[in-house]
Amino acid sequence: MKDKNRIFNISPSALSYLCLHCAYMSQIHGLKYSGISAGITQTLDGIEKNFFLGDCRKINENFDEGTVIDPYNVTFYSKVLIDNKGRGFRIKGKGDAIIKFNDGTCGIIDYKTSKFKKNNTKDYQFKDINLLKKVNEYNPQLHAYYKLYSNLEDDRSFLEKLSTAKKTETIAAGINEKLRKIQEISVATPKAFGLVFVYPESEDLKRLAVNENFINVNFSFKYCPVKIDLKKFMKDITTYLDVMYEEKPPPRNSYCEMCKFLDKYDEK
Repeated sequence: MKDKNRIFNISPSALSYLCLHCAYMSQIHGLKYSGISAGITQTLDGIEKNFFLGDCRKINENFDEGTVIDPYNVTFYSKVLIDNKGRGFRIKGKGDAIIKFNDGTCGIIDYKTSKFKKNNTKDYQFKDINLLKKVNEYNPQLHAYYKLYSNLEDDRSFLEKLSTAKKTETIAAGINEKLRKIQEISVATPKAFGLVFVYPESEDLKRLAVNENFINVNFSFKYCPVKIDLKKFMKDITTYLDVMYEEKPPPRNSYCEMCKFLDKYDEK
């Protein structure tokens, strides 16, 4: 029997394109495929974050007044949260951006370097099934970031256990700095969840402008709102934990690339 008091750490990014078989194998058996992080992706992420800092209307002109802040490139933990069946879990991760609206509410924003327009058109294809699919798949990720930043763990003893420093004074200084950041990025009532899709213009790619040793490419972006539904999110988390407490993993999924790879491997 599994320990019913176990606290599962759930990563927001792991909730997008979720395969419950792979999630089970990661949580229960520690088997996780993390993929390969490309340096160019990390560089673009940093550029995007810096570009949108400040006035939130740079993201969406229809927003109320507010400021986009960077929640630091730091992994934070939430306090222990409770699902619909009374089981504990934490959210663990680091998001792209938080909006602090002037009325005290907040927004949760995530940047995606991903195609959002069809080829040979200047129209934004929000009715395109592939874009809608992306928005729906990233929906739980944004909800998880909200649950994280609205319930940040600030218990000193917990933070001390996470420290890798050796000296007592260094540990204390690190905890004080983290508590300062927690106070700065903590949020309350949500007003807006959204994705900002960023992608190079296709026409620019056809006629790259080369200036000495530089290649100049224009990137366009578009904001896509995500419906806030915290009740549905908690229902989904409860289903997620139902699976984690099973004695065996669910079967592999035909839509999961890792599962399909393992199926082919087993056939050999």
